[in-house]
Amino acid sequence: MSAPSSVVDVAPEKSTEFPVNTGGFSGKSVEIMRRQLVDAQVEVLRMYLEKRSQEQLLDAMDRLIECTRASFREEEALMDCFAPDPDPVHREMHGRVLARLMALRNSALDFDRGRLLAQLIFIDRELTSHISDVAPIPECH
Repeated sequence: MSAPSSVVDVAPEKSTEFPVNTGGFSGKSVEIMRRQLVDAQVEVLRMYLEKRSQEQLLDAMDRLIECTRASFREEEALMDCFAPDPDPVHREMHGRVLARLMALRNSALDFDRGRLLAQLIFIDRELTSHISDVAPIPECH
């Protein structure tokens, strides 16, 4: 058996268990959530490319929304911990991305496949860009 030829060939872990915040924040928990977020992105694109059922696609989109929300929540908590005046523009961007994701999920069945793919790619690029733009996160206690 040959190695996967692209990122969509790799089946992501199907876990929705996120690290539990026990009062202190860690860069490690954010990194774990970011990995789960990328896995969820890959899963949505894989469901689309494999022409899986609408139910499977919507389930994958629900997981992506859940992972995005958890990742943003942890990131914002860390911003509160380290920055006396957290960046409101950054928080607004989180809200816009989540709103776009939820709107796409709610209207996914109304789009033709080409338009749905364009929207999925747009969301994927936003999330990927966001993940790569965020600096490594130190520990916060």
